[in-house]
Amino acid sequence: MAKERIYSLDALRGVSALLIVFYHVSVWQHRDLFDGGTYLTQKLGIYMVAMFYLLSGISMGYIYQEKFKTVQSFELKSFFLKRYFRIAPLYCLLCVLSIWVYTKTVDAELLKRLAANFSLLFGLVEPGYSMLTGGWSIGVEFFFYLFFPFLLWLSLRNNYWSALILVILGSFVVITAILLASYSSLPAGWKIYSYPLNHFLYFWIGVMIPRIKQFRNHWGYLVVGVLLFIFSGWTSIPDKAYSLTIVTGLNRVLLSVSVILIVFYFYQKVKFNQEWLNHWSDWLASVSFSLYLLHPFVYYLLMKYLAANKISWSFWYLFPFVLIVTVLIGRPLYYYEKYFVAL
Repeated sequence: MAKERIYSLDALRGVSALLIVFYHVSVWQHRDLFDGGTYLTQKLGIYMVAMFYLLSGISMGYIYQEKFKTVQSFELKSFFLKRYFRIAPLYCLLCVLSIWVYTKTVDAELLKRLAANFSLLFGLVEPGYSMLTGGWSIGVEFFFYLFFPFLLWLSLRNNYWSALILVILGSFVVITAILLASYSSLPAGWKIYSYPLNHFLYFWIGVMIPRIKQFRNHWGYLVVGVLLFIFSGWTSIPDKAYSLTIVTGLNRVLLSVSVILIVFYFYQKVKFNQEWLNHWSDWLASVSFSLYLLHPFVYYLLMKYLAANKISWSFWYLFPFVLIVTVLIGRPLYYYEKYFVAL
């Protein structure tokens, strides 16, 4: 029996992708928002990705909750093939396209990197080995999928396993925060921050959310989540860049709670009262993956054209142009993705 589609999560997934485009174009344009371009901009960039992990975890938990009460080889094979072909067709196509767009030299090192990216296993070693801007999170996501069936099977056996998994994944977050303390900025410690074990807890909390039955939906979850997101992040650490302070300590706890509450609200909502909102939520979600991966190409080619013709555009021309063009290209690419998913 098919599961009921959760249109509210589709809407959230699409909006998260839009905000990541906004974040990237803002950063690339060195456009200051609040607090020298860090206060809001960097929170959006970092925690919208965390929201994607939560949404992915909810999808996996919602769909596979009953399927991995036992672990059987044919179920595992089906799961891994479906996950690979959901991501790889578009991701691999854009990896090849990046060679032409960024005029990379084809040599042994590039072919090695291309093979690692085609496998989607680069996240096991170094998520930054991705050939695409933002592609590190794809390596992280596939890392989650590799362990998801086995962890779900364990957690379904009894609540003790569920608690132990949460404790272990939480400990990885604490260890990462301790390791990051020796760095002055997030870019300097990016290799440590971007490793999948630092983000697995978001995904796993998402997996656990569909098991929560006793809470009724309430707009308060959304209000508290949004307010926490807006007003958290004030705590600063002497001699540390702002980007680092929002991924460690109390700031990370509060900002993580904020996105969890927002996601929980939309999960409980399921669908909107207006049918047209459900339709457009579905549509927006269908282009969210291509929007996430494709917009750096659109931005790069646009800036190259503007520079060649000595044209200067403000942020408010660049952002909507990149957004619209990426969406227009992304919709046909959705059918390309869909073809492989249906195989």
